[in-house]
Amino acid sequence: MQILISFLYVIEVLVCFMLGGVILLQKPKEGGLGVSFGGGMGEALFGAQMGNVLTKATIILGTVFLLNTLVLSRLTSHSGASVMEGVKTSAPAADQALPFSSQQPAAAPAAPAAPAAPAAQP
Repeated sequence: MQILISFLYVIEVLVCFMLGGVILLQKPKEGGLGVSFGGGMGEALFGAQMGNVLTKATIILGTVFLLNTLVLSRLTSHSGASVMEGVKTSAPAADQALPFSSQQPAAAPAAPAAPAAPAAQP
């Protein structure tokens, strides 16, 4: 299973770089990075419909990126595991002094005395 996850991570990184490159090569209204490779170079490689080819490549790579991310998240999630699993905690001692106090904790207050019964009157 670890080999499959590693392979999917490699695919994820490659698709990420390819998607970034395809997006940068697209010709926006201002020209963008596609102009820096030569005005007619894109049309020479992809024909007159260069925008359509790069648009389709963006859609395909985006879909592969999304599906690969979903599969990776499903494979690497640990369902049912708690973050606190395996952490050992001890119960706090009741008579332990507070760390900022120099005195020992006071004893519990005594219960109030019961009122005296009134004397019987003749």
